Amino acid sequence: MQPRESCKPDPSALRSEEPLSDKTTFRSDYIKHPVDKPYSHPYEQYKRPVGEIDGVTSYNKDFTAKHAPPAQLIKHSGQRHIPTKFEGEPTYKVDYKKWPLERIPQKAPDCWVPPTQPFEGQSTFTSDYRKYHEPPRTSLRPNQATHMSDAPFDGNTGYRDDYIRHQIPLKHIKDKECYKAPNVKFDGMTTINRDFTKKEGLKTESCKSNSEAFQSGAPLDDLTTFKNDYRQWNGERPFVHQPDVYVKPEGEIDHNTTNRINYKQHPMQRVALVKPGEGRVMNPGTFDGLTSYKNDFKKWGVNREMPKPREGWVPSNQPFEGCPTYKAHYITHSIAPPKSMRPTAAALNSGAPFDDATMYRTEFTKKEANICEAALLETGVSKYTFVEMDNRGHKQYKPMWEKTTPLRRVSSATIPKIPATMVA
Repeated sequence: MQPRESCKPDPSALRSEEPLSDKTTFRSDYIKHPVDKPYSHPYEQYKRPVGEIDGVTSYNKDFTAKHAPPAQLIKHSGQRHIPTKFEGEPTYKVDYKKWPLERIPQKAPDCWVPPTQPFEGQSTFTSDYRKYHEPPRTSLRPNQATHMSDAPFDGNTGYRDDYIRHQIPLKHIKDKECYKAPNVKFDGMTTINRDFTKKEGLKTESCKSNSEAFQSGAPLDDLTTFKNDYRQWNGERPFVHQPDVYVKPEGEIDHNTTNRINYKQHPMQRVALVKPGEGRVMNPGTFDGLTSYKNDFKKWGVNREMPKPREGWVPSNQPFEGCPTYKAHYITHSIAPPKSMRPTAAALNSGAPFDDATMYRTEFTKKEANICEAALLETGVSKYTFVEMDNRGHKQYKPMWEKTTPLRRVSSATIPKIPATMVA
């Protein structure tokens, strides 16, 4: 077997006899251009318009002051009263009448009566679940008898047969190259110092507007819309209605109400107390302390059961030889080593040219998809324009390259025939 070749790249440096070029991608792509001053738009100076300001607005023209008298108070005639006395019977008296109630007698508690039959002492557990005698189950343990062989042990394995020890060649040690100092003197100039030089530019002017306040030499006009529209008028005192003087009615007040007339006071009766009974009546007879536990679970004289010997077993009189049944029955056999299922490392080589025909190239051929014109109607890609809608609700369209006509009712006979897919 040959040792595998190392995939590690060669650590030797790449050398070239050509001189070092100082041309970089920055120098080749970013060319220096002349820098011009940015254009700034000059602000126009303010010019005061000629003439005077017209203070008349649409509010002053439309909403003029109106003079109207104050609103007069409207006095109502008051609640209407019937002079006659009301005579009638309300629904409360007719529906809810007082009925005579009878007193419900109290039910006396039932007295406990002791049973007459004697207590048997047998429960449902003892009557339903009875004890049965079943033989013990047979053991499912297999026989311990083994098989032995007289052949010697074969210690050959697949590792000893297939994997043979080979001598490893000595490792090649490469000589290290000594460092050689360059003969050219070190130049401390870098691309930053060479390309990005200091530029002198003017200070950027501020875009802030002038903060001087607007001044005018004209005198201040103190006439405002409030003084012009809301002027002082001569107001009149509002009319105040004087209420009528209270007049005490004639006669005396009748204090009899419907509550006093209908709900009269009756003498109260004291509620009788309902006392419970004296409880169960105790039987004066003798107490029987016999229970189901004392009757069923009695103490029995149980003797310990001794183990019984197995049937047909006779103890041996000979001394033990020292060879157990494991060694006597399980004998080692010579087994051939299993064949390795590992595939071979040799690759399948072929001298035929490479066939790059795949199922995608052979079966999935390029096809042209025809888009239905009806799906593009009323979009920016459609080549037809809407004309009208007939009585059946179908929209009629017309090609865009034909001359368009103004909106009018056009019969279906005058419209040129278009594909059936163009009728929506």
